[in-house]
Amino acid sequence: MDKKRIVFESSESLSSPSGTYKVTVSSQTTGANRSLSQAIVEGPAGGSGLVAFYLPRVSMGFAWNGDDELVVRYPDDLPPPRIDAANSSFGWGGRGRVIYQAVPRNRIRPLRWMRSGELLTTAEEPLERGVLLTFEAGGLIEYTYSYYDVNEPDASSETLSARGLQGGGESWAGVVRGLVALRAPEIIDRLELDPESDGLAVRSADRAALIAVAELVAAAKRDPALLEAAIERALLDGQIE
Repeated sequence: MDKKRIVFESSESLSSPSGTYKVTVSSQTTGANRSLSQAIVEGPAGGSGLVAFYLPRVSMGFAWNGDDELVVRYPDDLPPPRIDAANSSFGWGGRGRVIYQAVPRNRIRPLRWMRSGELLTTAEEPLERGVLLTFEAGGLIEYTYSYYDVNEPDASSETLSARGLQGGGESWAGVVRGLVALRAPEIIDRLELDPESDGLAVRSADRAALIAVAELVAAAKRDPALLEAAIERALLDGQIE
């Protein structure tokens, strides 16, 4: 594959009244038709990916109604985004509520953008479930396993949501933690999990560790009993939303 340069940028953040949470917009640009802007809430339990647009540098407006309710305004001239239970909450257990409003672009203050990083994609390897990406960053090689279960024809989002879980990337981060705890506990310290509203990225300098994760995900999708066991283990460990 041709090498692809990915540029990461972020907007200034807006904190909730107590400072417990902050919301920002993350933008990544890979090239023509390969861009993404997503609102993200950061808090003590980690980050929650909210609404996303497949365009770079999309300005959004934010207003906090206390610590547990966030209003997100986006331009009404953009294609309607996907809004569902997975990206309408934030915080531990999804206790925070998100209200979305499509408004005229002139009602949203343009955001200031800061460059936060750059990667060079050197390889993209499709797997049974998800894809393994190889990056160059600062002269070092890094790997990312990317999996978006919501895009699969046999998506497990309804099964996860029926158990009161987020159903998207946050839940799959827990499933992966449960699978690793059950089948490959020796690799957990080599993994960095980065959930989004719809999908999950698992990063590591150890390619073999990510291949093991991908094989576990594929096995869980083939075997409902294994998926259930992983969910139960993650619930027991308090590692799933």
